[in-house]
Amino acid sequence: MLMELQDRCRGAMVGLAVGNLLGLPYEGWGWEKIRRRWPGGIREIEVEPGYPDDDDLAQAVILAEACVGVETLDVAALARRFWVWGEENGLGIGNATYETLRRYGGRPPRGYLNRNLLEPQHGGGELSNFQAREPVGLPALEASRAAWEASGGKAAGNGAVMRCAPVAIRWRQDDAALVRNTAASAAVTHWNPRCVWSAVFVNLAVASLLRESPGGELRLVERAERVREALGSALAPFGIDATVPTAVMEALDAADVTEPKDLALDGRDMGYTLKAMQVALWCARRAADFEEALVAVVSAGGDTDTNGAVAGAVLGARFGLGAVPERWRTRVTELRAGREAMEVWADRLMA
Repeated sequence: MLMELQDRCRGAMVGLAVGNLLGLPYEGWGWEKIRRRWPGGIREIEVEPGYPDDDDLAQAVILAEACVGVETLDVAALARRFWVWGEENGLGIGNATYETLRRYGGRPPRGYLNRNLLEPQHGGGELSNFQAREPVGLPALEASRAAWEASGGKAAGNGAVMRCAPVAIRWRQDDAALVRNTAASAAVTHWNPRCVWSAVFVNLAVASLLRESPGGELRLVERAERVREALGSALAPFGIDATVPTAVMEALDAADVTEPKDLALDGRDMGYTLKAMQVALWCARRAADFEEALVAVVSAGGDTDTNGAVAGAVLGARFGLGAVPERWRTRVTELRAGREAMEVWADRLMA
């Protein structure tokens, strides 16, 4: 059983990388455009070597590093890690994370200035050799809340969901600790309760797949209700109270569709946190095979790299590393040469 758990944990982390890289070149494409070019779906990782990790993958690794060896996530330390990444890399950084880091650092993170030059669809480019400056702005959670309020309370991007799987591996056996630390990991850049709760439900699903049989009942709402009662006001520092937003509950129900394209992932709200949550829940409930499910998600278009990362993490937790096609695993290893392997992060989190 220990070996099976290790296989699932490794599957989650490797799957996240596979899904991100599979979808990365096609971010923003509609599913009909993808179908015309690839009638059988997107099946090969076409990213070229030489790029730093994209934001989905980079932030997941940063979060994994922050989770190892601690009883509780240190929000201030995590924010600083994200700031350093924003200064030195920033590839693919989302609006909510950028706006938060701008307020946290007291100035825009410099890696952001290069993000369009670095993106594969824009022909590549070299990242400037920036040395991260000291942040001189607001404390982390204040910066996140200020960024959300500046949007009129509307900003609800998927940046917290895309990276959350490491928390599920680390605190897979304790729902209360899982929810508390997932909320912390989300609120540090995405203060919106919809963002926090969607990350919570995704991680409850991932933890369930890691510690139960793949076909087991997820019981997400029941478990969330129980944790809310246990934690009470402990979630308040992360911008959420004891009520799951109605929009999140409705999205939970709507996630039970036949195939990913039924979720309209390429619509105007393609980067919406609840869309990413629905992708995760479809993978947890409906998927029958790692490869075919991931191809279906990415080929549905929209925010393909993030949806791919979320789907890959959930599918990896469900089916294990052995279900990830060898050609994809090999490609990830080639593209990330010189960086810590995703399997290593999985083992550290599991331990």
